[in-house]
Amino acid sequence: MTLREKGWLLPPAAICLTVGILLGRAADSVLWGAGACLLSFPALFLMRSGRRWIAFSVLFLSIGVLAGYLSFHPSLPPEGEYLVRGMITDEIRSGDFDRKSTRLSHVTLDGKAIPGGLYWSWSPEESLPDPLPGDYVTFTAELYHPEGASNPDGYNFREELLRRGMQAAVSGAKNLESDNAPFFSLPGAAARWRYEIACRLISSLGDETGRYAAGMLFGARSLIPSEDRAAFSRLGIAHLLSVSGFHVAVLFSLLSFILRRLSVSRKGIFCVTAFILGLYCLLCGMNQPVLRASLLLLLAQYGRIRLRPVSRLHLLSASYLLLVLFSPVQITGVSFQLTFGAMLGIVLISGYLTDLCHPSNPLLRRIWEAFSLSLGVQTGILLPQLSVYQQFPLLTFLINPPAILIGSALILSFWLILCLLPFPALVSLLAAPLSAVSGFLLEIVRKLAALPGISLWTPASNWMTVLGVLGIFIALFPLARFRSSRRAFSLLAGLALVVGSLLPTWHADTEYIQFSAGNADAAILWDQNRVYVYDAGEANGIVSGFLRRRRLTPDAVILSHLHADHAGGLQSLLDDGIPVPVLYLPVGAEEQVIHEDMLALLDELRRRGTEIRTLKRGDMLSFPSGNLTVLWPEAGRIRPDQDANNYSLVSLLNLKGTTLLESADLPGAYEAYPAVPARILKAPHHGSSSSSTGDFLHRVDPEVVLLTCRKEQRADDYQQTLHGAGIAPRLFATVRTGAVFIRFTDSGFEVTPFLPDPKCQETIDSDGGNLHES
Repeated sequence: MTLREKGWLLPPAAICLTVGILLGRAADSVLWGAGACLLSFPALFLMRSGRRWIAFSVLFLSIGVLAGYLSFHPSLPPEGEYLVRGMITDEIRSGDFDRKSTRLSHVTLDGKAIPGGLYWSWSPEESLPDPLPGDYVTFTAELYHPEGASNPDGYNFREELLRRGMQAAVSGAKNLESDNAPFFSLPGAAARWRYEIACRLISSLGDETGRYAAGMLFGARSLIPSEDRAAFSRLGIAHLLSVSGFHVAVLFSLLSFILRRLSVSRKGIFCVTAFILGLYCLLCGMNQPVLRASLLLLLAQYGRIRLRPVSRLHLLSASYLLLVLFSPVQITGVSFQLTFGAMLGIVLISGYLTDLCHPSNPLLRRIWEAFSLSLGVQTGILLPQLSVYQQFPLLTFLINPPAILIGSALILSFWLILCLLPFPALVSLLAAPLSAVSGFLLEIVRKLAALPGISLWTPASNWMTVLGVLGIFIALFPLARFRSSRRAFSLLAGLALVVGSLLPTWHADTEYIQFSAGNADAAILWDQNRVYVYDAGEANGIVSGFLRRRRLTPDAVILSHLHADHAGGLQSLLDDGIPVPVLYLPVGAEEQVIHEDMLALLDELRRRGTEIRTLKRGDMLSFPSGNLTVLWPEAGRIRPDQDANNYSLVSLLNLKGTTLLESADLPGAYEAYPAVPARILKAPHHGSSSSSTGDFLHRVDPEVVLLTCRKEQRADDYQQTLHGAGIAPRLFATVRTGAVFIRFTDSGFEVTPFLPDPKCQETIDSDGGNLHES
């Protein structure tokens, strides 16, 4: 087999490896991958050379299955409270309601070292002062296993942490102590350097420009305001803010230019560039996009040194194989998909489009090349962009080329400032004009992003979108030997499928969806063409993601009370640009003890035109298939400055003749007021021991109970509470089942869990009280 023939094995090998990893991700045992690997190795030597590619493909498929299983199913320490020691090796991010999070490396739990890193989150009141990147910390916290996707189209927190090199998570910071590490750590030192450089840039360039400099040079995106990140995203130029291939290419070009002017040899340029890019990867926290781009550029440079012309498709496949074998979990990440989608579009489409037209005018030729490059990139990232973000920037082809030029100039300017930091006088001379220019450009971006219709909000992609994108690729694929008429047909058919897949569809059912949100409440009533949010959960995008992926706008949001675990998701609705026309609150909700951030959220909603109404006992809301009757709180019984749980909204939904009691976080002392019979009960206060008294459960007497909780033990305890009350409803706990879907029909209701629950394997059809396997 010649070198050229071996090269053509790379793209099929990349495909087989990817399929294998996805199979390993879904496998329930390591034996499948190990057995396939053992069988495929002998086949490589026994098969004839003409058919050896089959064994070669099977080998990569088997390696993928094995690597996928081991990567996606790591062994984890038991959940519980531990004494945690570790080093902060990432920036410290501030979330909603002052929650902070970061990454810990070199971790020990009760003195026992564990591999990989830990995700650490804590509230500021638990630790004063806050630690800094590079610090070695000791504290007591609760370790938990991150959840996978437990909601429809839900965020897979477990896999996101795995992609970032973290296998488990800890919450809390009791008895926090922070000190210098007893050993040297390169990742820890790099984290401290990043932090100190960011501080120097901010002090030298001013707050706004310094933050953007740190963000665009080292990926400190938490320093950039979320509204600015949203503005860049709406224009299709969010890649300027995320350190990725574009930023690495600018640095690579700068290094090559300087070294060539110094008459450094090709091998010298390669060695110096590899060393500096390695340092840059370290300073960026071994950011995966930076690693991908650096490897791809160094492979291309190495090929030129060896004077071996290599197909760009083979080069892309080789870098893909190396990176995926190094970290198989990356293939499910949107960043990885966008990177290689963009590169695939450049390799397969941009070159073909550039060759279609050769304007004699140099300016027109440059414009056409830039347009071809932009079109290739946008085609390559179309599928993951529609699947994950559900928005298509309409002016991206016009904005991207100048944005890349301006972004390159800004990055080069920031590198210059960074090199001049030891000379404050020179920095001060350049700081004012650079801040003025960057501020002017930011203002343009903000105004453009605020224009109506600048970005098309679409439903999530489906099989029609996949076929459509495939048709577009085939039409523009340079190696396909098609006549022009067939290319045109493939292109038009692909575009028609993509457009058709993005049209909204009619919803005729009446569904209630209780999302899995840990110890938080989030639900949606989707009644025909009307959508109502009943509690929005925390600010983690569960509700907003469901609405965004289906291109739904809520007719109203109903909040039981203003605690962050029920109302924090309002922030996600705002961040995702989902309007809230009407917000219902229980009467007196703003007079109770609530976080100041929640009051700020309400003020922001009012500024955006949301009408805020209050509900009290006896009020009623009408739905297409029924109504909602408020049972609590009762006017005249409300005292201010109390725990908001005491006066949380309790309501009875009547949908097609089936009743559902939404009991919010009502404590046991108040349960007698709204206790009415209901076929379905949403358990009060996540099954807390202070709620669900025996008298309350007897008076409700439900057939089905929905329990939102994070821990298995809470579900087991609540099952005992039900038995102790002398009733035997079917319990659906979100910690086991994930989201719970209830479809209301004229003859009753059906309950279907999102995940299989070994303790509750049935779908309930209430018509005859029979249980059917789900």
